[in-house]
Amino acid sequence: MLTDDSSAARHTDAIARLGLLERAGDPALTGITRLAAYVSGAAAAAVHIFDDAYQHRVAGTGAPLGDHPREDSMCRLVVDSGRRIVCADATADPRFGYSSFVRGDAPVRLYVSVPLRASGGTVIGTLCAFDTVSREVADEQLALLEDLANQVMAQIELMHVAVELGHVASHDPLTGAVNRLVLGDRLAQAFARRLRHGGDTFLAVIDINHFKTLNDVHGHAAGDQVLVSVAHRLLGAMRAEDTVARIGGDEFVVVAEIDATPAAAEAVMGRIESALSDPVAYGGEFHPVQVSVGGVVATPGEDIRSLLRRADEAMYARKAALHAAG
Repeated sequence: MLTDDSSAARHTDAIARLGLLERAGDPALTGITRLAAYVSGAAAAAVHIFDDAYQHRVAGTGAPLGDHPREDSMCRLVVDSGRRIVCADATADPRFGYSSFVRGDAPVRLYVSVPLRASGGTVIGTLCAFDTVSREVADEQLALLEDLANQVMAQIELMHVAVELGHVASHDPLTGAVNRLVLGDRLAQAFARRLRHGGDTFLAVIDINHFKTLNDVHGHAAGDQVLVSVAHRLLGAMRAEDTVARIGGDEFVVVAEIDATPAAAEAVMGRIESALSDPVAYGGEFHPVQVSVGGVVATPGEDIRSLLRRADEAMYARKAALHAAG
């Protein structure tokens, strides 16, 4: 528990200011947990954010995203004390006797947890590494984990600043679609809502086939017109709460929060493909534009990097099938 009303208020204000409970699975934070696991030699690592009731795992490697009751969390001791904990075998440490994490068939043994401090010094969560195997952690490893905890907070602050910069910093100037940075934030928010309220997160990657040839033959002005047309059609086909992003020269991503049914994902795919089926006008004529679309639904515990990779693989599989069909 937070020790007094003023510290509780500072804690709550820091989390609200940074929007931490509205995002989960951020690729940059996930990358830091991968480094934390590697540095510590642990099988898993995670970024945890705490409120009064829950430990929120917002990024992880070797551990699924999700919420856990604060009272059962091991990391709450780090948040409440503001000091790191290093334990070679948590099952033998009486401090953790209350927690279900040190019981069962695969209890946590190695446990290293470092506090995450917002500006002003308020501890809002932890970067922790853990394993079912007992081992010691060297001072150099602990120093590197402290550095990574600082990087977690730097990344969180950077995301907050980037979101606040507004439309110019967040949108592609040619097409009006959001850019890669905002896509990551929107996906993190979608993941957080899915964890709390259920439903599914659908993601589609759209690639314009033969786009380089189009530019070479018809010029970059024609290519720009195709990009603008594809973006506007996607924006028109999707709901206001959905996300359309341009993440590369001729690659777009669509994110939609949907009901947890196969029909819901199929309906979104149908809208995307239908919106892009008509010819596009450039050079004074209408020309057919072929696209490859790969759509997937996030699986429980999956992070954003994995979801994007699966969608990309699905898109390339569709592209290969179109090529094979001639």
